[in-house]
Amino acid sequence: MSPERNGGIADLGILVRAAWSLDRYRVMAQMGLSAMSGVLGGAGLVLLVPIVNSVAGDTDEMTVPLFGSIGIARWPLAGLLGLFVGLVSVQALISRTSALNSARLQQRVVDRLRHRAFEAILSARWSFVLGMRRSDIVQVVTAGASRSGMAVNQVMTGTVSLVLALATAAVALVVAPLVGSVAVVLVVIMAVLQSTGVRPASRLGRQFSERSRSLQAVITDSLDSLRLVRAHDASGIWVERLADAFTSTREVQIANTERMSTIAALSSVGMAVALSSLVLGATWAGVAPASIVVMVVLVSRLTGQVRSVVSTVTQLANSLPAVGDISTLTQAAIDQREAPAGDAGRTGPLTTDPGVPIVEFRDVTFRYPTMPQSGGGGGRAGGGGVHDLSFTVRRGEITALAGPSGAGKSTTADLVLGLLTPDSGTLLVGGAELTAADLSWWRRRVAYVPQETVLLPGTLRDNLVWSSGLPVVDDDLLAALEQAAAEFVADLPDGLDTVLGERGLRLSGGERQRVAIARALLRRPELLVLDEATSSLDDETEAIVLETLTGLTPAVTVLVIAHRRSTLDLADHVVRIESGRRVTMPGSS
Repeated sequence: MSPERNGGIADLGILVRAAWSLDRYRVMAQMGLSAMSGVLGGAGLVLLVPIVNSVAGDTDEMTVPLFGSIGIARWPLAGLLGLFVGLVSVQALISRTSALNSARLQQRVVDRLRHRAFEAILSARWSFVLGMRRSDIVQVVTAGASRSGMAVNQVMTGTVSLVLALATAAVALVVAPLVGSVAVVLVVIMAVLQSTGVRPASRLGRQFSERSRSLQAVITDSLDSLRLVRAHDASGIWVERLADAFTSTREVQIANTERMSTIAALSSVGMAVALSSLVLGATWAGVAPASIVVMVVLVSRLTGQVRSVVSTVTQLANSLPAVGDISTLTQAAIDQREAPAGDAGRTGPLTTDPGVPIVEFRDVTFRYPTMPQSGGGGGRAGGGGVHDLSFTVRRGEITALAGPSGAGKSTTADLVLGLLTPDSGTLLVGGAELTAADLSWWRRRVAYVPQETVLLPGTLRDNLVWSSGLPVVDDDLLAALEQAAAEFVADLPDGLDTVLGERGLRLSGGERQRVAIARALLRRPELLVLDEATSSLDDETEAIVLETLTGLTPAVTVLVIAHRRSTLDLADHVVRIESGRRVTMPGSS
């Protein structure tokens, strides 16, 4: 993640704006519910005065500043208690409604933050995505967004506690202005002292975010390497790494808990000292015993409410760095948007003129930038790529890219797909330069089969239709499977509705690749790009698939990355690349 941070106030502003833009009526309702809860809470506390006086029988009147003396002798104790219970009941109902409203708003804000971040990442330049660790993205979009949701709840909770504290302070001033003023001043001093823990909580929150990303990276890397870990019997090393990451994260959590519990303990002692001082002062000032009892209740509640406010603010400071993380990630991805919003790209069909290559490279150069590494890994070293590359992919034919590993073949395929943008030179599609605004138009006409097959844990049908972009029926699915030589589907227990398991575990490597080829053919592409897509097939199955590819032309143009001689012999043209440059070969285009 970017080290540049705007601070807690800016993060809080991001959170409030997100909630307001998402559902301003729910935010206003929450504010209204908080105000009603405060008013009712204050009214209930005011009732304590006549109730205690009625029980003690000290006086028949209650003096209220601004209102003067109010007779209470005619108010029966049962009626006062009934009114008190009624106020508390209504306040409880409002508090319940407020909690539910806050929870719904919290979840909506979390979903909004996650959606914006994920949408921005999926729309960002491929080079930007390559420069980030997948584990960092997962941690920020999942756990980071959840902590942001906690921050929303803390804002709501703190608001309610603050309103109740103000109402309680107002009642204290009404019951005994002098003693109440002293009590309020003492409570404010306590709040200021307690707030010294806010800044350290923010620092610990940032540390927790960083160490959580490191923990996520260890978990992700270990699962991605699980086959190798088991094969080499190296689980002990990864268990140790995971334990270290857990310990590092736990230390931050314990440090935060230790600080908050220390502040809470000191606050309790301070409250006891303040109450004792108030009782002595009130006795010395000649305040009635019943009023002293009420003041003790009021100050106890006020102290608890203020402590709740400070505690919530401290927790909020600990959670807000997560808001900054997801905001930074989202904005960085938006800044790296692949196709600028509002730019008009090409429309209409791709030219069918056989004299115009479907793809043409003219002195194309692309170098991978040096990407910052985070969490102890990730990123790509600078350099690599392709240099002054020129060749054509002729419509209706099969063009093969050949060369040693690391020569730049996959980079070339990424340029064809528009995932990467040339640093210099020109990449033409259908005789015109491919621009960022054209990418969506171009990709609707292209299908891609990667070397490493991507399958979902759902059914075979799910895996075929999710990337088609076109309405399909079962006959279309079966036809595509037949084209891909996937006759094994007939032996599956539930046919198209067979659940394939995690990453298609129920299928062999060759079967998974044939499903991927069928999925690509369902897009009815004009250009089919295959990156070593037959490498996991046996010779017999490969021959069937290659025959299928030959049958696709001239309706479909094929660009295939290949090492096998059988695939190269099939191609109409072979472009050999070494060290990112084209090597001229007899018969190459």
